[in-house]
Amino acid sequence: MNFLGVFGHVVMDYIISVPEFPKPNASIGISSSSRFFGGTGANLARMASRLGVKTSLASYVGENFPRDFYEALKEDGVDLEDLAVVRGYSTPMCYVFTDGKNQLNFINQGPMKDAHRFGLQEHTVESSRIIHIGTGRPKYYEKVVALGKELDREIAFDPGQEIHYVYSSNTFKKILKSTKYFFCNETELKKAMRFLNLKRKKDILKHAEVLILTKGDKGSEIHTKGEKFSIPVIKPKRFVDSTGAGDAYRAGFYAALSRDCELNVCGLAGGVAASMVVGTMGAQTKIPLWRDIKRRLNKISQ
Repeated sequence: MNFLGVFGHVVMDYIISVPEFPKPNASIGISSSSRFFGGTGANLARMASRLGVKTSLASYVGENFPRDFYEALKEDGVDLEDLAVVRGYSTPMCYVFTDGKNQLNFINQGPMKDAHRFGLQEHTVESSRIIHIGTGRPKYYEKVVALGKELDREIAFDPGQEIHYVYSSNTFKKILKSTKYFFCNETELKKAMRFLNLKRKKDILKHAEVLILTKGDKGSEIHTKGEKFSIPVIKPKRFVDSTGAGDAYRAGFYAALSRDCELNVCGLAGGVAASMVVGTMGAQTKIPLWRDIKRRLNKISQ
C-alpha cells in the first residue's frame, strides 16, 4: 500500500531568467533559458518517493512525453500505473519566467484540461492512504474525492495558483468539505477565505482539519483546532531558483508524517527540503534524501 497518492500535473518546464519583469507592452532581454522536468504532481511524487515515501502518481501526459522523464520517475520508485499517455495531445508545458525572487507562469495544460472526460484513475486512490489533490480540473477531482471518501482515505487539498482561475466558490467548497490537510500560501489563503466568506484564517478549520500555510521567507504555520505551530524559515546554504520549493515543502512534510512525526516536525522537515531544492535551477535537479533532511533537523534541534 502506498502512503501517498498524488494527483497533479506532469510538465516540461522551460525556466527563463530575466533581470526584471517588463511592464505590459514592453520587452526585456533573457538572461538564460533551460529545460527541466516539472509539474506539481511529478515534483511532489518524485521528491516524496526519493525521501522514502511510497508514492503513486496519477496524471495525464501527451504522446511526446519524454522517455528520460519517465525513467527518472521510475528510477526513484514512483508508482506509475496511473501515469497515462493520451493520444492526440501534447505533454503539458510550462514557461516559467523568473527574476530570481518571483515567478510568472504560462502553462499549456495538454490533456490535463480535459481530465474530466477520461476514466477515473482508481489505482492511486485504492492503493494510497492519503490522496493529495494538486493542480487540475475540479470536475475530475470531485470524482477522485468521492471515491477516496468511499474508501475512507484521507484527503489533502492543494489547488495552488489554480485556485485563482480554475476554481469557483462552489467547486472549491465541494472539495474542501472532505479535506483533512489544506495546503496554501498567503495569497491562496486570501482567495480561499473570499470563497468561504471568512474573516479569520483559523475559520478555515471549520472546513478542513489541518491548515498548512507556507509564507515564503517568513517560514510556515500549521493550524489545527487545538494548536498552532509557527515554523521558522530554514535558510538555504545557496539560493539559485525558487521553482519547486513549495512542492519540496510538501514532500518533506509527508516524509516526516509517514514516519509518525508530530506536525511541527513535519513543518520543519518541509522547510528543510525546500531550502535544499532552491540551491539549484529546476525543481527536480537535486532532490535530497531523508538522511539529508534528518541531519539538518538534528542540527536545528541542538
